[in-house]
Amino acid sequence: MNTQASHQMSAHHRRRHVLRGAIRFITYLCAFFLMAVAVWIADNFGEPSLEQLLYHAQFGMGGLVDTDAAIIKSFVLWCIALPIFASLFLVLIEYSIALFLTHGSSHWLTKPARLANIHFIKVFYWFIGHRAPLYALTAATVYFGVQFSVTIFLHNLFGNDYFAAHYLNPAEVKVEAIKPKNLVLIYVESLENSYKEPKLFGKNLLSSLDHLKGLSFAEYRKAPGTWWTIAGITATQCAVPLKSVSLYDGNDQGEKMKSFLPKAICLGDILHDAGYHNVYLGGDALGFAGKGMFFQDHHYDEVYGRDELKGKLTDAQMNFWGLYDDDLFAVAKAKLIELHKSKQPFNLTVTTIDTHGPDGHFSNYCKSMGIKTFEGIVECTSNQVTRFVKFMQKSGYLKDTNVLILGDHLAMENPVSEKLDRIKERHIYNQFISNDHFEKNRDQILPFDMLPTILDFIGFNVPGGKLGLGYNALSKDVDLSLLLNYEEMNQDLLNKSELYLDLWRHEPKL
Repeated sequence: MNTQASHQMSAHHRRRHVLRGAIRFITYLCAFFLMAVAVWIADNFGEPSLEQLLYHAQFGMGGLVDTDAAIIKSFVLWCIALPIFASLFLVLIEYSIALFLTHGSSHWLTKPARLANIHFIKVFYWFIGHRAPLYALTAATVYFGVQFSVTIFLHNLFGNDYFAAHYLNPAEVKVEAIKPKNLVLIYVESLENSYKEPKLFGKNLLSSLDHLKGLSFAEYRKAPGTWWTIAGITATQCAVPLKSVSLYDGNDQGEKMKSFLPKAICLGDILHDAGYHNVYLGGDALGFAGKGMFFQDHHYDEVYGRDELKGKLTDAQMNFWGLYDDDLFAVAKAKLIELHKSKQPFNLTVTTIDTHGPDGHFSNYCKSMGIKTFEGIVECTSNQVTRFVKFMQKSGYLKDTNVLILGDHLAMENPVSEKLDRIKERHIYNQFISNDHFEKNRDQILPFDMLPTILDFIGFNVPGGKLGLGYNALSKDVDLSLLLNYEEMNQDLLNKSELYLDLWRHEPKL
């Protein structure tokens, strides 16, 4: 009977040890995962906001599988495999110490403990050992919160509704085509004015673009909810920021993302109503971050991404995202010729990819130019955009077509980030190219200002000069005293807003 009780007691202790070990392992794993994710994201993408992370999370695995394969492998290695290994290693070390101190066991697991100083082990185990997983999780949570500005996110949850106080629905403005022109809109990945600085790079990497001598705004500033590609596109075409929505109103994420801002009126919608044929070309997958959904839901008649454009290109002839920029511009050139021949007003929107961090991508064209560095990729990309615009000039297209070149956002983590960070205030690249003469009404603009400014640029009248959150930067009729206060906007724009949430809601079906 005593033997049976002893066996039961032993089994009970084993179960307790296993359960305690499992709890410690899971706690360590959560801590190391939070820490690894924060470090990995900072290393690969700079310092994205929690809002950006939550936005991408709304697309789940569907968006992840369309991203860079090397980035996925890196994530699995550093954010999954490494935390599992580290957690398992620590639990085994702790178990070794516990066995040695409590039983003086000669079990092979106690060998690491037997090699150390017994007094040190006792002090360490007494003060730290039992609480180590909790300490680790607390430290990791604090680090994660600081890294992604969780306090700012919490402020956004409970702050005043800034968006509703400043948003003007474009449906309430009678936008009219006066002397409409075609539009070629080129978003260059992560392009910013900092690359012009000879003190940083030895020369102006964007000199070929500057020689096009278009109109530029010296202070094209970043704004909340515009820091990544689809957010930059949304801000410039809809004059609203992009932020996660499901956490604010509790609705199912899948339902929420079946369409992209269905109640917002954007550039494609306005041009469609004016008889334009809208086309989008991008080298990466349409499924990533909802980019294809955005263009399809806002009256782009033709929407092409990696899978639609690759044709006979093999995986070896593409980068991890999709088409290299040289292949993309070859497609864009053919599409432009086709659109111009049709005689129907058109908008051709193109997004590049080669200057994407963390390392950039070397196209065949750039390699043929002897490019071997990230700085070279930036210069080579600007040269390719310049060649495309010069082709338009030589073909006489600028008689009825205006061109706008924009950085989609400031550069994130890349091989020259240390140089870029030396600049106190960085600005996004922009250039308006036209045979017509335009004058700026100010030098400071935001991504939201692009919607009314683009419409004015291609011959539309925007009464009052305001659409969404944006103000026309070309018209003299704009009351500049009404411009958004930059500091206040930075603090409160992403606050919870019922009006903003309503832009994502579908009309109920009767």
